[in-house]
Amino acid sequence: MAGLASAPLVLRPSRSPRDTAQAMSQENVEIVRRVVDAWNRRDEEELVALSDPEGEWVNSPTAVEPGTRRGTNELRSVWRVQWEILLDGRTEIDRIYDRGEEIVALGRLSRRMPEGDARIEDRSLISWTIRDGRVVRAEVLGFGSTEVREALEAAGLRE
Repeated sequence: MAGLASAPLVLRPSRSPRDTAQAMSQENVEIVRRVVDAWNRRDEEELVALSDPEGEWVNSPTAVEPGTRRGTNELRSVWRVQWEILLDGRTEIDRIYDRGEEIVALGRLSRRMPEGDARIEDRSLISWTIRDGRVVRAEVLGFGSTEVREALEAAGLRE
């Protein structure tokens, strides 16, 4: 046992599981911000790069096109239809609820009125599930003030 007493004690900094989860979670928040930025720029290739090949887009039952779209081709179709309908649509994130693998973004979608420069906007609440640095699922939890308020309550979130 004499050899053990003479061995130096070496302390190495280590990352706790909590630190690792927090870093991964922050990366997930950044991925959602990059997706929103790519959507605003109409950058389809960046959106594909940030999405899992089997990713899902789940639209609200009250949406113009309700339902679930899966895979790269269907996701591309969703984005193209959104851009066509919302010619100069722009989304902004007002608040992020960080739940680790799930990021919930409270935001606003705005677009210009067809006959002029005035803009209209409405609230949105979208859940983003991130795995291995890619979006595997995006679900519209609510669109419009009433739906968003109800979805926030159902998720146990506050503004």
